[in-house]
Amino acid sequence: MTQVTPRTLSVLATIMATLGPHGSSAAATATPDERRVDRRPGSNADAYPFGTLTATLINPGATAPQQTATVQVTVSGIQLVDPAVAHEQPRTGQGHLHYRLDDGPIIATTATSLSFQELSPGTHTILVRLAGNDHRPLGPEQLLQVSVPTVTTQPRAQLGG
Repeated sequence: MTQVTPRTLSVLATIMATLGPHGSSAAATATPDERRVDRRPGSNADAYPFGTLTATLINPGATAPQQTATVQVTVSGIQLVDPAVAHEQPRTGQGHLHYRLDDGPIIATTATSLSFQELSPGTHTILVRLAGNDHRPLGPEQLLQVSVPTVTTQPRAQLGG
């Protein structure tokens, strides 16, 4: 499982730029947001006619109070391939995953389990998208939401003496 912290996101954003193209209880909901395959001229519509994606939050009731969210993804119809290995050339039946926390950078990976750590209190949105070797969306994507509770500390009693 890959773990992501705000510092890791900053490093990933730098790498991606170099390479180019709050609630009181923990709760999570998954809302599928299926998008159509890119049909513009020169798009990936013909190269990627298949592929499904299902993303879920793993035990959000226990992990959100720890300021962590772990996403588990199941993909079918597409072989997950590192886009660098494929020289970022679209190939039928190949792709990878894009993860994005709130408005942060996109994390491009073949990892089907990813943890976001050190989340601030409040509601966070995680986008998971199936992308081609050229990083263009293949169509399937899902939005997940996790609510990280505000951490309250209990007053400590001091012994007088």
